[in-house]
Amino acid sequence: MRVDISCKKCGTRSRQDLGDPGETSVEEYLHLLTERLTHKPSFECFGGHLELAPPLPNFWVIHWDTLGD
Repeated sequence: MRVDISCKKCGTRSRQDLGDPGETSVEEYLHLLTERLTHKPSFECFGGHLELAPPLPNFWVIHWDTLGD
């Protein structure tokens, strides 16, 4: 499962692999993934800069309309 994600700071957009939900429903899997990213202490943007604050929703925009293979 893949989705487009863009950085609010630099505007760089990238197609990211979200993994395989396995036995978990897609809705629950996406909820858990969003929760994990929201509490992540830092991330490196696709454009190369580093942020030392939770990336969602402060820095990333997930384009859910692009969700698919």
